[in-house]
Amino acid sequence: MFTKKIDINVFLSFILILFGIYVAYSRISNFSDGDSYSLIKAFLSLINEDTYSPSRGAYGHPIPEILIGSLSYFFGTKISNIFCFLLFTLSIIFFYKSFLNENKNLYLFILLILSNSFLLLENASSIDYPIALFFLSVGFYLLKSKKYLLSSIIFGITIASRVNFLIFIYPVLIIFFFYELRDKKIKNLIFSFLIITIVGLIFYYPLFNLHNFTLNFLEIPFIKENDNNSGWYGGPKMEFVSLFPRFVYKTYLLIGIFSVFIFLIFLKDLIYKIKFRDIDNLILIFIILINLFLFFLSPTKILLINPFIIVTYILIFKHFDKKKIYFLIIFNFIQWFAFYDIAEIKYKEKDICAAKQAIGYDFNFSLKKGVILEYLIDKNDMTECYSKNMGIYYDNFKSGKPLKLSE
Repeated sequence: MFTKKIDINVFLSFILILFGIYVAYSRISNFSDGDSYSLIKAFLSLINEDTYSPSRGAYGHPIPEILIGSLSYFFGTKISNIFCFLLFTLSIIFFYKSFLNENKNLYLFILLILSNSFLLLENASSIDYPIALFFLSVGFYLLKSKKYLLSSIIFGITIASRVNFLIFIYPVLIIFFFYELRDKKIKNLIFSFLIITIVGLIFYYPLFNLHNFTLNFLEIPFIKENDNNSGWYGGPKMEFVSLFPRFVYKTYLLIGIFSVFIFLIFLKDLIYKIKFRDIDNLILIFIILINLFLFFLSPTKILLINPFIIVTYILIFKHFDKKKIYFLIIFNFIQWFAFYDIAEIKYKEKDICAAKQAIGYDFNFSLKKGVILEYLIDKNDMTECYSKNMGIYYDNFKSGKPLKLSE
């Protein structure tokens, strides 16, 4: 009897996708990010009071507020979590189609991305980052397909999902159209800039209207009024001694406490292999550098450097053989089950509901459960922390039921 051999990459990638869906469904309202519930509250404010109340206080992200808010309202946070994780998974596919399609090994790339425990856990939650990543990846795919109108519209929606993504989009377009610009052809670049800006402004109109069409809501370090060296959007003080340790530690965590050694071993060889005149490589390197720079200025959430690690994986996938990629995947998986720490971080508040503000650290080596094992067995449940801010929606929010049932 004829039996078809199952590709191990296909099998494992589907297992990881199903596991991500399970995490998204089972976490209910125990979100990976404290801003998740505020996205939902922005939507509730809009439908209940007919007023726009930005999810981040001074500013907001309209597309995720609408998508996550409406899904939570009509179907519950379990569904909004799954929706965000599936968009993250689709973003992996579109990044692959944009930069790696000739490699013809999509499932191995999915396996590489989802083997990173932080990428899987942080994006299986109702938050704006995977939504923005999805639109960014689709924008790249359409741009590479020379569908400039569609790509520009999608890039505008990307900015409406995470405004800081504009720092990727506009410079990347200049790089992409470099050869046209060299020949003094600026039509496609100007057209793309114009459409992106118009689309972005349409979605941010309520925010500008709220602030009387000024830019006072922006908190740009060093140039904002009355700059007192305070942190950028909840980050530590704008001082090297405050920024650098957090930047290094959190970047090291995302790369992987075991995988970081593979990165260091492969780094020299990767630099030699990269063709720096290749437009795709220049785009990828720019995203890495600018993402790390922005994270250095505000080293808070690991989610902020998702583009860095995904694009780094793309470069590794482009320039190394399967054996080395499998090696990296294995080291990523080790972190699922075992974890070592080199520093004991002291926080200002011990209450799990309080914002984490590190006030010091001691170098202290310790062994712990891995990231996934810790999540499944001993995870801190933040559901109550978020639920108490939901008013009449408290019970249904806490249980993951449609919020509409509360009315």
